[in-house]
Amino acid sequence: MNLLKTLFSRRWLGGTLLVLFAMGLFVRLGIWQLDRLDQRRAQNEVLRTVLDAPPLDLAEPLPENIDALENRLATAAGRYDFAQERVLLLQSWQGRPGVELVTPLLIEGVGNTAVLVNRGWVPQAEYEAGELDKYQTETAVVQVEGYLALSQPGREESPAVAPEEIYRMDLAAMAAALPYDLLPVILVQSPTEEFELEPPLHAAREVELSEGPHLSYAWQWFIFCALTGGLYLAFVRRSEQERPSPPKN
Repeated sequence: MNLLKTLFSRRWLGGTLLVLFAMGLFVRLGIWQLDRLDQRRAQNEVLRTVLDAPPLDLAEPLPENIDALENRLATAAGRYDFAQERVLLLQSWQGRPGVELVTPLLIEGVGNTAVLVNRGWVPQAEYEAGELDKYQTETAVVQVEGYLALSQPGREESPAVAPEEIYRMDLAAMAAALPYDLLPVILVQSPTEEFELEPPLHAAREVELSEGPHLSYAWQWFIFCALTGGLYLAFVRRSEQERPSPPKN
């Protein structure tokens, strides 16, 4: 009780209030990290549902919640429209510069509807040499298997490039330039072999289901809170013990 009175005495009141504020802040930051952990766990549950779902046939109507389709396995049959192919610039593969080929696939049996297919990465040297035509040999109906990605809307005006060159997969911008309806998702083609040696090279689906560092961060903030309070109490107690006694009359 004497220590409590001391903490709120005129001598220590300012320091006590400052320490209590710091401790409250540390607790709030710890709770915030726990909230982030709950959000991460909820996102992981949604992602697990997507990963466990069977491949989606893009000839069928898409679900209403397009955002929930990211990383969903999918398949589509159709013909490539190489005349409308786009080149996604500034893409790298294991540190090597290059581009990715983005080609509309006119879906078989769905009228005038297409899906953009990311057909993979090719070296920058081949792009600059104008050698991309050798990757446009699939003229018959093909079956493309992969996973879905979402549009990447442009945040600012991109530098002027040729019409067939793009810096991001902005579906709204590309749909306005194409002569058919475009699905609101991108089909990223999966690797055709376990080890691909020749371009175009395809990136396998990679997802992270970890809970991240939020729990450890929360414990750190709670420990900071306890240390701050404990050290301050020890400092006040020691200071009061070493304080000279007032002279007696």
